Amino acid sequence: MCIPMIKHLDLNLLPALNALLKERNVTRAANQIGLSQPAMSRVLAKLREQFEDQLLVRVGIVFQLTPKAISLLQKLNKLIPELQQLQYQDDFCPHQIAQTINIAGTDMDIVLLAKNINTLQNQAPNLTITFKQSHFHILDSLLQGDIDFAITTQNDERSGLHRSLLWQQSYVVIVSSESIFSASTFSLDDYLAQKHGSYHLSASHDELANGMVDTALAGLGKQREVTLRLPNFTQIPAFIKNSKMMFTVPKYFAENLAQYNPIKILPLPFAVPLFNIYLYWHSRLHKDPLHQWLRRFLEEKQDG
Repeated sequence: MCIPMIKHLDLNLLPALNALLKERNVTRAANQIGLSQPAMSRVLAKLREQFEDQLLVRVGIVFQLTPKAISLLQKLNKLIPELQQLQYQDDFCPHQIAQTINIAGTDMDIVLLAKNINTLQNQAPNLTITFKQSHFHILDSLLQGDIDFAITTQNDERSGLHRSLLWQQSYVVIVSSESIFSASTFSLDDYLAQKHGSYHLSASHDELANGMVDTALAGLGKQREVTLRLPNFTQIPAFIKNSKMMFTVPKYFAENLAQYNPIKILPLPFAVPLFNIYLYWHSRLHKDPLHQWLRRFLEEKQDG
């Protein structure tokens, strides 16, 4: 039954088909493949003809996958990496790589990986890295083939997932560089007397970070006053400057912010357990030469 399809299917269109089904948007798929929007529209028309199916159907203002498209995407998630391995074989050469890698993480994770990514792209100048915002179901997206790597605090041992530890972190307090508090004398009473800000990076991280801090305080019979909640950490310095606002953040985030902003780092005056941040990838890519090479760069510890 599959033989007639194989006879007339243009295999060169598989990358475009993969991009269209994952992005569900002609313009974004065109950008990922390096085609113009009209050219990608013509490719979609040709694919619809070859597969005798609409593949993408408009529902309101968005496109949804047809049942046949969903089935095709599941097969492509396994097929595309295998085809890429045929290309690399034993003569893997970073300079020959010309594809897009999708990484999902919080804005903190992205900033902290900047040096790693810059080093990586110096060796693979034609490689495109696309960062996507983290979300609660980030590992489901990884299992479905929507992304190549996920950076998250989630502890997930489902079949098909591999992971490595990127960072293990403690918490510190950041305040304005002009704050009267000093690291040597900062106390719990000082901490509780000030107004606090929090940040929402993703559902999983927000629950972990704020939950661990507030749970530790509750164990002491204490509670902090949170009067500001921000959607990401890059906005924190603007609200610390010329104010008495405090933020409790992971130590490595604080050290990164301090490189570029006038802030002071204080020790957290009560105990909070360490937390882990992992790099996840799918088992179908575990032995892929490109992904093995990428993981070495992403896992490399950077100074400063």
